[in-house]
Amino acid sequence: MKTSEKITNLTKALFEFQGKVTSVKKSANNPHFKSSYADLSSILEVINPALQECGLFVTQHPHDEVLITTVYHAESGEFMQSEQILRMKDANNPQQQGSAITYARRYALAAIFNLTQSDDDANSASGIKVTTAKEAMHPKHALWAKAVEHIKKGGSVKDIEDRYMISEEYKAVLEATK
Repeated sequence: MKTSEKITNLTKALFEFQGKVTSVKKSANNPHFKSSYADLSSILEVINPALQECGLFVTQHPHDEVLITTVYHAESGEFMQSEQILRMKDANNPQQQGSAITYARRYALAAIFNLTQSDDDANSASGIKVTTAKEAMHPKHALWAKAVEHIKKGGSVKDIEDRYMISEEYKAVLEATK
């Protein structure tokens, strides 16, 4: 990884970015492996608005047999850059080149922005709402009442933390219900 001499502004912006985006929905299917994945357009669709909000932009381009991904802080010009080898059987085959570049771009973006690929097991398509652990430990969610009940019956906040993500603010609220 290469970086500009200073990355203070870039680091702050990346921290802000990671508060906005952590995962990308798997929207494409690989029939060969019978699996789903987040394709390049899905990743870009999710990250580009957040990048702009945080004052960041990303470029990706091939150079020889390497993909170069650079994240810039728009205001300061600070940057970080990674390189990924493009794996191709035949470097003279344009289809293989394009495929290798697209594949490398997806993985480089996922790595540099610490993205995971979420999968709701087709629940959204079937109309079933999946509650994330973060959503569940919110006072407006039905599971919050169960957490409060658990605490009142002598349970601990630690029990709840073991199952759900919970903010410090809401931990304090639960502690106060004892």
